[in-house]
Amino acid sequence: MAKYYYARKKSKKKNKQVSSVRWLASALYIVGFAVTAWLFAMLWFGFSQGSISEASCRVLRQFFGQSAPLIPLLLTYWLVRSLIKKSTAFIFFLFGSLLTLTAFSSVLTMFKLIFTDSQITGGLAGQKVFYWFEGIVGPVGASLFSLAFLLVGLHVLFAIPWQVVVSKSADFLRNDFQGWMEARAELKEKVKEGKEEIKQAAEHPAPAAQDNNEEEERPCKPKIYRPHTQIKAPVAEMVKELPRSGSKAPVKTEQTEEETPQQTKPFDPATFQLPSLDLLSDPVNNGVVGPTDEEIAQATKRLEETLKNFEIGAHVTGVSPGPVVTRYEIKPDPGVKIASIVSISNDIALAMRAKSIRVEAPIPGKDAIGFEIPNDRPVMVTMKEILQDPVYTQSKARVPVALGRFADGRPAGATLEKWPHILIAGATNSGKSICLHTIIMSVLYHAKPNEVKFLMIDPKRLELTLYEGIPHLYDPKTSCDDVNVVTDAQGAVKSLQMLVKVMEKRLKIMELAKVKNIEGYNAWAEKKGEEKMFYIVVIIDEMADLMLQTRAAIEDSVQRLAQMARAVGIHLILCTQRPSVNVITGVIKANLPSRIALQVASKTDSRVILDGAGAELLLGRGDMLYQGTSDQKPHRIQGAYVSESEITAVADFLRSQGAPDYPVQILADHSMQRPQDGLGTSPEELLQALKLVTERRRVSQDLLKAHFGSSARATNILSVLEMKGFITKPEGSNRWEIHYDLIEEQISALENRDTDKYQEPEYETVYK
Repeated sequence: MAKYYYARKKSKKKNKQVSSVRWLASALYIVGFAVTAWLFAMLWFGFSQGSISEASCRVLRQFFGQSAPLIPLLLTYWLVRSLIKKSTAFIFFLFGSLLTLTAFSSVLTMFKLIFTDSQITGGLAGQKVFYWFEGIVGPVGASLFSLAFLLVGLHVLFAIPWQVVVSKSADFLRNDFQGWMEARAELKEKVKEGKEEIKQAAEHPAPAAQDNNEEEERPCKPKIYRPHTQIKAPVAEMVKELPRSGSKAPVKTEQTEEETPQQTKPFDPATFQLPSLDLLSDPVNNGVVGPTDEEIAQATKRLEETLKNFEIGAHVTGVSPGPVVTRYEIKPDPGVKIASIVSISNDIALAMRAKSIRVEAPIPGKDAIGFEIPNDRPVMVTMKEILQDPVYTQSKARVPVALGRFADGRPAGATLEKWPHILIAGATNSGKSICLHTIIMSVLYHAKPNEVKFLMIDPKRLELTLYEGIPHLYDPKTSCDDVNVVTDAQGAVKSLQMLVKVMEKRLKIMELAKVKNIEGYNAWAEKKGEEKMFYIVVIIDEMADLMLQTRAAIEDSVQRLAQMARAVGIHLILCTQRPSVNVITGVIKANLPSRIALQVASKTDSRVILDGAGAELLLGRGDMLYQGTSDQKPHRIQGAYVSESEITAVADFLRSQGAPDYPVQILADHSMQRPQDGLGTSPEELLQALKLVTERRRVSQDLLKAHFGSSARATNILSVLEMKGFITKPEGSNRWEIHYDLIEEQISALENRDTDKYQEPEYETVYK
């Protein structure tokens, strides 16, 4: 107890001492601020009434001269710094302050000697120090040492980083000098240009007053970027420009019934000839794209007048005529917001008498806003003019694709390898099927059957059946003798599932060859003397119908192919006229980076396809928005038109050179030929589900999803179990009632069947 008592007493004593110290410090700070305020009033504002004030003011001014007013400033700095940083180093402050005041007084004395008529005075301290320095090192040395000691005193007080100060000052001076030199050079250039303009004006007299008024209203004439086309080139030269084209003479398109080619003729890559451009229709309008120069001038004037009526400072700087729309490039004046121009797009459409206007704000790579205004007389873009353009003929891509013309009239092309998969969607009669035919025809005009093959799926039985029997056809589930365009949903499911197995087999082959894509494998095969792989283009004309009938199987196969098939040369082209989230699901959309949107009914459909609005403003009849993998904004394209007669002529020419011919890559899978139950469930899946229910003694969608790995497949299997009576849900209950006796009988029946039908498919030795 005694020890505790003494410790407590000692602690109280210590706390009392600390509190007394704090009280004393606070009192000193209060007195210090009072003294500082008194010095300010005395030295700055002349309030020196009182004997002590008058004596103090007189002494300080006599001793320090005109540097005496710095005393309250330095004292204020020390008090504030002590309160903020809790610093009590008064010795350093006192030393620095005295050094600064004395050195500053010495500098004032130096100025007094230079400016003898001035009222500058440094006091007794300044005179003593300066004259002492002068007697030792002379007047120049006294001045330098006074300035040096002044900087030392400031450094002691304020800890100034002189290196940073010097560096910043040097940078400022250097930048200021460079700016002065640039301004001087610019001024010289403007003077030189002004002299040249005066000289030209003297040589060429000014135009009439009316022309001057027009020039004042329009700052600059818009430049017309009209594309150059070579439509009148001889056909023979066009054919030579096509890559690897072997056609030397025009091919007759009309054939009698006796001359109809037979599909039993074998395909020979050595003698195969690519189609001739004579099979296609000639371009119309003599290759002139877009409106005439007079029509462009009138439209430009109306457009600028409309902007002027809304008090918007802007003018047309460029015009890009296209086959269906013309893009006018509007450059706003400084200070004009883009939103103010975009907001009056409907008023501009009214003034231009246009059906709809699409605004591109801003144009990528330009300081202008693009207004795409429909032409009064649209021009049809033909397939022939795109195929003979250097964009297609000089392309170094493995599989180039021709699309049409951009909004500014330039030919539009793409590369199948860079897509690598594409979604084409649009409303009925918007040109979706024509766009698909354009892609197919551009591939047929470039690639031989041993280089590219098509797996065509056409549930409508109307569009792709025109290509029946061409040597480019391919179907992995059947041999080349029975290959046709797939028209039923179950056949499409089997073909896609077999194509997945082809993809897996190709991946294993590339792993053994130690290559990472089909280009590398073909180069390796050429060195080793092996057979090369061909590209496979999967075309599904109507995705909505397949999703309606066999949603789970189609979605799973498309997802696997879209994720892994690019490296092995398998590319998907999916088309639909129903752009909704039920058809273009998140899984499919995430794996199709390239999109083509044709005219749709609403902004919602446009967002489903392109993740943005714009497709609802298209004009239809092949007017599309194309967005590639590397495009931040979609490009407007007018698709090339291909008629049914042109397709028939090209298909007949190809059929005349042989029937489809390809080696069987994977032997037929007998499990795929067995009938499926319900919504696409095979007997193996049903047997696995029944065993799972028997083992777990319960059933739910989450249980089936965890086992089969797909929510859609789990839903289908659950529906099959309910339809077959294995499980029921009584009215008023949310729990499944399981009939184990029926399940055991079904398991026994399935296990006693011939097991040979359930063996895994075997791979042939032929890989490609």
